[in-house]
Amino acid sequence: MVDVSRISESQLPEFLAFMDGPAFKSQPQWQGCYCQFYLNSKSENEASENLAERNRQSACDRIRSGVMQGYVAKENGQVVGWMAANSFKNFVALPGNESDIAAVICFVIEKDHQGRGIAKKLLQFALNDLPNHGYVAVRAAPLADGSFQDWAYRGPRKMFEDAGFTAGPMLDDKHILMSRALNS
Repeated sequence: MVDVSRISESQLPEFLAFMDGPAFKSQPQWQGCYCQFYLNSKSENEASENLAERNRQSACDRIRSGVMQGYVAKENGQVVGWMAANSFKNFVALPGNESDIAAVICFVIEKDHQGRGIAKKLLQFALNDLPNHGYVAVRAAPLADGSFQDWAYRGPRKMFEDAGFTAGPMLDDKHILMSRALNS
């Protein structure tokens, strides 16, 4: 059985074990990101020296301070999935700065657990939990054409449509901005 919870400082060792180990076996190009890309400034992302080490430390600091928010999925006490869900104002690499609107920007599911509905469980848990933290709406940016590529870490468009998100404008040449109001 997979259990989902909001990330907390007490889960930091388990989160790091996941990110250090199995998280990116299917997508090794993202090893060392620690879900920091959208939290980092452009200059932080362009500075390649010790980037993975800096991202790891930034993840620790940002989880402790509450700047990095999201949800973990665990099976038998091991983290098998992660979803970044944070205030738009914290994602400095994204347009928008609304503090009461959350952005769901990244899913990382351990390779052997992909295709088992874990991303959907993470999203559903977040949709129920985000209003408890002052969010009135949530946005996501999946691939606009509805295809799902294994590198498409933002999640499949259909999953968001099924969860009540509506399509908005294009965010860039590949991704569409989708939104949903949250129940309080």
